[in-house]
Amino acid sequence: MEGCGLQCIKYLLFAFNLLFWLAGAGMVGVGIYVMVAYGVSNVFQLLNLSELLLRGGGIALIVVGVITMIVGFLGCCGAIKENRCMLGAFFTLLLILLLVEIGVAIYAFVQRGQFFSLIGTAVDTTSTVPYTSLDQAARTLVDFTQTYLKCCGMNDTNNYNPTPASCSCAASVSTTSICTGGNYNQPCKTAIISFLAEKSLIVGGIGIGIGLTQLIGMIFACCLFQAKGKESDVV
Repeated sequence: MEGCGLQCIKYLLFAFNLLFWLAGAGMVGVGIYVMVAYGVSNVFQLLNLSELLLRGGGIALIVVGVITMIVGFLGCCGAIKENRCMLGAFFTLLLILLLVEIGVAIYAFVQRGQFFSLIGTAVDTTSTVPYTSLDQAARTLVDFTQTYLKCCGMNDTNNYNPTPASCSCAASVSTTSICTGGNYNQPCKTAIISFLAEKSLIVGGIGIGIGLTQLIGMIFACCLFQAKGKESDVV
């Protein structure tokens, strides 16, 4: 009966590590998504924010994802070989990885207000430059932001005189609550902060899911480690 239970834990741990490896691959994908997601880099350029903020977070996710994949692979080997040394190393690495992720998550949570305050200040600074005074590249970014996020004006819908064409609502939405007089009635400051908050929630949700997966893996590794210890004592 104990042998059956041991085999069950063994294969559960193997299955977990396979999922964990896939989770690491998913984290790498999220890191790439953060850096190339449609609209995100454009918003950073518009606000004249260093893309190091964006790329730094994306690179960190990719690095953690690669490490997660390596740990998952080692966990698979430890489960199949039922090696206590490998299982102990796997548990330790997983614990360190989880603690690092928790630390990063706490830091991001504490600093979220400062980040969005920085975004708001950048939008306010951008709003001081008249649309007609912007060069073509900057106008393209403004037009993209207003069209993509369905907003008009940086921190106020009355920022422009005359109003650029990118503020105009499409005929299909001209009668909805986001339009007034044929133009979007939401300032881009509100839209940009909501847009970035939504993206951060996606990343945060994936991070929580991966963290819970790691915790389950640590429990399985612990169970198999102890079971192998009891088996050795009996022998």
